[in-house]
Amino acid sequence: MTFVSRTLAASFVLAILSLSATAQTPTSNTTEWENESLKLRLFYPSDLVKADPEKVLHDGHLALFNVEDPKLAAETHCLRPALLLELPQSGPAQTTDTEPTPDGGTHVTIKSAITASILLAELDIDCVNNEHESSSTTLLNDLAEIVNKVPGMKPIAQPAWYNVGWQKVHMAASQGQPQVPAQAAAQADSQPAVPAVPIPQSLYTMGLSTNWNSHLLVWYFSSNNIDTLNRITKTTVRFGRADAAPLYPVQMGTAAH
Repeated sequence: MTFVSRTLAASFVLAILSLSATAQTPTSNTTEWENESLKLRLFYPSDLVKADPEKVLHDGHLALFNVEDPKLAAETHCLRPALLLELPQSGPAQTTDTEPTPDGGTHVTIKSAITASILLAELDIDCVNNEHESSSTTLLNDLAEIVNKVPGMKPIAQPAWYNVGWQKVHMAASQGQPQVPAQAAAQADSQPAVPAVPIPQSLYTMGLSTNWNSHLLVWYFSSNNIDTLNRITKTTVRFGRADAAPLYPVQMGTAAH
């Protein structure tokens, strides 16, 4: 091999290594989180802050998006939260703008502060098997698609499988106004059903589930702003020694689209 050939070959190898390093380098304005037992690393947007994962547990079960619903609790009670990230609120929860209208009236616009959260949880297989021997082949589908079962939420995308590198991931997404019961239940069958009280803002949510390193993991993303949801779902993940890649690389639209 000539000197020129060796130089070109060396340059080619360096270029490949540089591309590989670039693929594994997180974007700017991200914060790293690592779990050694899971062999998992995340690089999430730095404006999100870590919160106590226990705060999403209500009476021993995971209350997804703070919704207390018996059917939902049955779906989530074997989930164990591992990481909770939230967008801190720096101002008022809502702002009100008033503008006069041509007919002499007043037009009132109420804007909610942007909210966002990322929850990473693991399914406790022992918990599942204690109730019945699990032979289900749809556990991962079920974990992600819980977002479609929250009262008041409707799917905005067809649940689907895709790959993050070599890792197979299941996705579901929903949009709506989560509802919480005004009371746990009526005191007697003769009493009328208690109406649900809607949370005063729409929400966009996504569930991503995967079987990684013998762990059934699920991420739940939520925001009252679709652009913010799209931003936080681009959180970068690194499974083991694989190249880092965004958890969900596609832009999600709304039901109106």
